[in-house]
Amino acid sequence: MAQETFVLELPLKVEKWQADILDKRYEYLRQIYNYVQKKLIRQYKYFEQMNEFRQCTTYREKREFFRSHPFYYNEVVGRNGEPFAIKFPYSMSESNGAKLDGFNGYISKLGKLPAGANKTYADLGINSFMLERLASNMWSAWNKFLYDRDAKRVAFKKYGELNTFGSRKKNNISFIGMTIHLDTMELVIKTNGRTGRFAEYITLPIGAGKPLTEYEMYALKGGFDSIKILNVVRRQIRGNNKYYLQMTIEGEKPQKGRTLGVGCVGIDLGPSTIAVSSLKKVSIDKLANKCDDIQRDLNRVSRKMDRSRRANNPQNFNEDGTIKPVSRKNGERRVWNDSKRYRKLREERRELLRKQAAIRKVQHIETANALLPLGDTFIVENNPISGWTRKSKETKINKKGKIQSKKRFGKSVANHAPSMFTTILKNKVESLGGEFRKVEVKNAASRFDFTNGEFTEHGLGERVITLSNGDMHQRDLLAAFNLQHLNADGDTTKDYDVATMQEDYPTFCRLEREEMDLYLQGKKKNERTTIGAFK
Repeated sequence: MAQETFVLELPLKVEKWQADILDKRYEYLRQIYNYVQKKLIRQYKYFEQMNEFRQCTTYREKREFFRSHPFYYNEVVGRNGEPFAIKFPYSMSESNGAKLDGFNGYISKLGKLPAGANKTYADLGINSFMLERLASNMWSAWNKFLYDRDAKRVAFKKYGELNTFGSRKKNNISFIGMTIHLDTMELVIKTNGRTGRFAEYITLPIGAGKPLTEYEMYALKGGFDSIKILNVVRRQIRGNNKYYLQMTIEGEKPQKGRTLGVGCVGIDLGPSTIAVSSLKKVSIDKLANKCDDIQRDLNRVSRKMDRSRRANNPQNFNEDGTIKPVSRKNGERRVWNDSKRYRKLREERRELLRKQAAIRKVQHIETANALLPLGDTFIVENNPISGWTRKSKETKINKKGKIQSKKRFGKSVANHAPSMFTTILKNKVESLGGEFRKVEVKNAASRFDFTNGEFTEHGLGERVITLSNGDMHQRDLLAAFNLQHLNADGDTTKDYDVATMQEDYPTFCRLEREEMDLYLQGKKKNERTTIGAFK
């Protein structure tokens, strides 16, 4: 059984001349990535024309097809720069062993491709282990394209879009192309393909000169032997490139002193809200509420960019404002003339997107940490979050006779990322030994009335629900209360522990009233709670 692994990320102190060397390596790997992508897309289009492939109706049949239809590439060369005498068959997979190589086996042999000036990529310090890491990233994209219905295509990497390279240990002894010295906290990267006294290196201090925290020291307690993979990651922050070292470490993940409570916690997730019910706390909050202000700035910048592009490219737009189509078959190309102002706005938009993603993740982690002391069993509905983003197929006419918008919750899901929060909470609960259950939406938590045991349909706009005993509750909070008492051990759906619900109901009412009072006092703001009905 494979041991548990985790990733520790530390900043690197990189000087300008060292950054230039790293940026060139990212660019070389991007060129290899796009080169291989072009070959694979051509091969896949060839497969698409075969009758055997068209008859594949299931993912299992597709996998069998790719295993039984290998292909060959002549540009794979050996150490002497000549093509191999024996062609190796490759398949549309990550790796299939020695007889039939997948992406890893193919890409790892491309170090001898010419890189200009009578040099190969291997001469520039790109070895087969780095190419294997590149192959793993490429396979992630192809695996999704081949076996995910929502994936429509695989894309090439634009200039500056490939931002990671790394290496793994050879025979669990040493890294190839780079090494790490934990005693001096330095990362050494080889910058050419030569050995001995002709080899060239750059040395990068780890941690940017700051001492390690207690958490980081505990993570590295296993020493050099516990580190399995090294990755150097580039990120653009406030217009400048920053570099980080990611270490995949084998062993027990360090904890930060957090512990789980006792009891069940019901969680009802919406496109932008989270409702929680437990014996200690009942609450409803907005997920990543600080992202809303950034989204308004993003919309403003996007409108500026659109006006600038339209003003500088009138030849690409029709009179009604739509973009003129081009025929690639006739060799036509759409050329955009981007002004200096447009490029500046594009950088501003990129920085806003980075801030939004960082703030969203930090808020999700803070919210998950706050929920851990509430219990040791967390129950969440397995909502079809991807379905929330799809447009409605039904065309409706409003009271004014106009067609209603078919848009649903796409922007809310994109801004608040409820699925990302679920993953973060799940990882934290399971790492502390708790239980995280995802139950089917067929349990109808928002429709169950435990006072009479019946299920009542409620419209989406009905935010306050009245039980058969006359009590009114906020819809999401009541759904979380029902999930808290769901018997989810077997395959039976809609199995609620009504006896326990009756015992915990007074506590739920008291905690819900306290939560509602916070909104009435203005200490919390949330548009979807419909507090007016509780006044």
